[in-house]
Amino acid sequence: MDILSGLNEQQQRAVTAPNGQVLVVAGAGSGKTSVLVRRIAYLIEKQKVPPMRIMAVTFTNKAAREMKERLAQFTGLPIRYMWIGTFHALTARLLRLEGQYLPSPLTASFNIYDDGESRGIIKKCLAAHNLSDDKSFTPYSVLSAISMAKNRLQTPAAYAALPDANDTIAVLYRDYQRHLRENNALDFDDLLMEAVLMLKREPQLLAAYRERYQHILVDEYQDTNHCQYQLVRLLCGDNGNLFVVGDPDQSIYRWRGADIGNIMDFSRDYPHCTEIQLAENYRSRQNILDAANALIMHNKNRKPKELFSARGAGRKVRLHYASDDRDEAFFIIDRVLRLAEEGFGPGDCAVLYRTHSQSRMLEDQCRRFNIPYRVYGGMKFYERKEVKDTLAYLRFLANPRDTEALNRIYNEPKRGIGKASWDKLTAAAGESSMHELLAAPEKAEGLSAATAQRLHGLNRLLQELRDFALTANMKDVLKKLWLDTGYQNMLALLEDGKERLEVLEELYNTAAAFDEDFADIAAMSGEEQPQPLTVFLGQMSLATDMDDYSEENAFLTLMTLHAAKGLEFPVIFICGLEDGILPHQRALLNFHEGDLEEERRLCYVGMTRAQEKLYLTAAARRLRRGNYEGSRASLFLAELPSHTLDKSGFVPPSRPQQQQQTVYTDNVFSPRVMPVPAAKPAGDGQLIRLGDRINHSTFGDGVVVTVSGSGEDMMLTVAFPGQGVKQLMWRYAPIKKISKS
Repeated sequence: MDILSGLNEQQQRAVTAPNGQVLVVAGAGSGKTSVLVRRIAYLIEKQKVPPMRIMAVTFTNKAAREMKERLAQFTGLPIRYMWIGTFHALTARLLRLEGQYLPSPLTASFNIYDDGESRGIIKKCLAAHNLSDDKSFTPYSVLSAISMAKNRLQTPAAYAALPDANDTIAVLYRDYQRHLRENNALDFDDLLMEAVLMLKREPQLLAAYRERYQHILVDEYQDTNHCQYQLVRLLCGDNGNLFVVGDPDQSIYRWRGADIGNIMDFSRDYPHCTEIQLAENYRSRQNILDAANALIMHNKNRKPKELFSARGAGRKVRLHYASDDRDEAFFIIDRVLRLAEEGFGPGDCAVLYRTHSQSRMLEDQCRRFNIPYRVYGGMKFYERKEVKDTLAYLRFLANPRDTEALNRIYNEPKRGIGKASWDKLTAAAGESSMHELLAAPEKAEGLSAATAQRLHGLNRLLQELRDFALTANMKDVLKKLWLDTGYQNMLALLEDGKERLEVLEELYNTAAAFDEDFADIAAMSGEEQPQPLTVFLGQMSLATDMDDYSEENAFLTLMTLHAAKGLEFPVIFICGLEDGILPHQRALLNFHEGDLEEERRLCYVGMTRAQEKLYLTAAARRLRRGNYEGSRASLFLAELPSHTLDKSGFVPPSRPQQQQQTVYTDNVFSPRVMPVPAAKPAGDGQLIRLGDRINHSTFGDGVVVTVSGSGEDMMLTVAFPGQGVKQLMWRYAPIKKISKS
C-alpha cells in the first residue's frame, strides 16, 4: 500500500517531515494514529531505518496493541524487534536488561507491585508510626504525595531536603522505599524514576541507548508528566530524532501529574523543531466543531487552531434545560428512544457526565424504560460495594432471618469478628436462625470471651437500628445506619473514599426522593399501613435485578468525561452542565486559572466525541444531600455561539433585574427576591475581574467565576464554599472586594 494514500496535505507533511524534532498538533478526530503508523512505515521503507532502531511510546496497552497490529498489516514486516509500548512497559524492559546498573539491593528479577500491594506497604508504615487512624495521612494521600515526589525525580533523601517538605511524609516515603527494596520490588512510579536516574548516572549507558534508538515517537505528548518528559529528553538529546503527537486542548490529566507545559514549550526545548497542525476532523459535523472551537478559544494556555470538517454542517447542538435532575434523565432516555425510531442502533448513543455518582438517575430511567445499557470504565451504581453493603443492612433490618445479608455485614466495617469465629457461630446455629444465636453467642463452642462480647455489641447495634428503621423515613434510616455502624467513617479513610462517599450521597438522594413520593407509593401498594423500609427494599430489588440488562446488546453507554477520551459515538449527551458540576466546584473555588481551563478542556473533549448529534443538558435544581438545591447553567454554555445551537426547550430562569437581588437558597428552587439595599457609594470605584475574592455579608468569602457588564452594573457569578454558586449585582449586593486582580 502507498504510504501516503488517502492522507490529506497536512497529514502527508507530518508523515514525510524531515528528521529532527517534529511536533504534530493533532486535533480531535484528525487521524493521529494513522499518521503515527505511517510515519513509522515511512522511516522503515523510505529512509531504510532498521525497525530495531525505532521506539514508539503510547499511554495505554490498548493503544500499543492497536499500533502494532496496524503497523504489521500496513508494512507486512515483523515488528517483534521494535520497542512499541507504554512508558511503564518500556522502562521495565530497560531496567531488566540493564539490571547491573540498578542501585543495591535491587536485581533484574525485581517484582512490580500494583496499587493494592503498595497500599498494603503504606498501611504497615502508618501502623508502625501510630498513624493508622490519623485522617491527615490516609494511604491514598500518602501514596499520592510519594507519587508526586517520584514524578519530580525526588528520592526520599531529596524530598526530605526540600524546605517545604512534610516531615511525616518524608519518613513514610523513606520507610516505604525500604520495604520495596527489602522485597526486591518497584512500584509503577519507580519504573520511570529509576530508569531516568539510571540513565543520568551512567553516561556510557545513555550514549548506547541514544545510538540504538535513532528515532523516538511519542503519542499523547500532552499527557506526559515531568519524569516521562525527562526520559524522552535524555534518550533524544538536543539533536535526536523526536516525533511527538498531541493536542493541548485535550490535556485533561493534570490531577494525575500530566504537565501541559511539556507540549506548550516544545519549541522552546527544541528551537529548530518543525510544527505541523492537523485540523481537519473526520469524525464530527461542522456545527459540533464550531461550538467546540468557540468554547476552547476561551482558554489562554493553548496552541490556536480551528477544527473543520468536510462532512457538512449537520444538526445544531441541542440544549435542554430541565426542571430538575429527574426531568433531565427522563429527557435523555426519551430522546434515546426516539433516536432508536430514527434508525440509530445499539451502541450509537453515549451519555457523558463529570462524576460517577451522576449515573444513578440515568440507570434508574434505563431500567424504567427497559433500555439495555452499560457503564463504560466504571461499575454500575447498584453493583457498587457500598450500595450492596447498605442494602444488605436494610434487608437484615427488615428481615432478621436473612442470613445471607447478615453474612455480608457482620464484619463490615471491621469489628474484630474473624471468619473463623463466624464459621463457629454458623456451625452452632444449625437449623436455628443466625440472628437468634447472635443474641446468645456463648452457645457456640470455641468462641473467645472477647469475640462473644463483640457479637453481643453487634446484636445490640442491629436491634437499635431495626427499632428505628421500622418507623422512620428512609433518608433518616440511612443517615443513622452509616453513622452508627461506622461505615461512613470507614469510607472516608479509603484512598477512593471521596468517590465512595459520593455514591452514598446519591443513594441518600434516592431515599429522599422515595420519602417525597411515599404517600403515592403507599396508596398504590394496596396495603393498609405499608412500612417505608419494606417498600423501599422492594423498589431497590427491582433496580438491582440485572437479568435483563446484558451489556452485549447495550443500546446506551454511560461513562465519565475522562473515560470518553479516545472514543467516538454517533450521538453524545453531556449532562449536568451546571456551575459546580461542569465546571467542577473545585475549579470554581480554586484561584489557579489552570483548573478552570482544564474543566473547559474536559467539556471540549466530550463535545468532540460526537459524530452526528450532540445534546447538552442542565437542570434548574438537583438533589444534593437529600434536598433540592437550585443550580445555574454552566458558564461554558454562555461561551457557545448561538448560530450552532438549537435552544428549543432551553429556558433557564431569567437573570435578576437591576432592582432585584436573586438568591438561591439551599433547599428551595424558587428564587427569593430580596429587598433592594441602598446602592454603594458612587465613588466606590472597585474593579472586579475573574478570580477575585469578595466577601458577602451573608455567604462569607467567595471567588468570582464570571463577570458581565461593567462598573456598578456588573453582574457577578460567585462561588461560595459550602454555599454554592450565586448570581449577584455589584451595585446592590452586600459585597466587598478583598483581593486585587
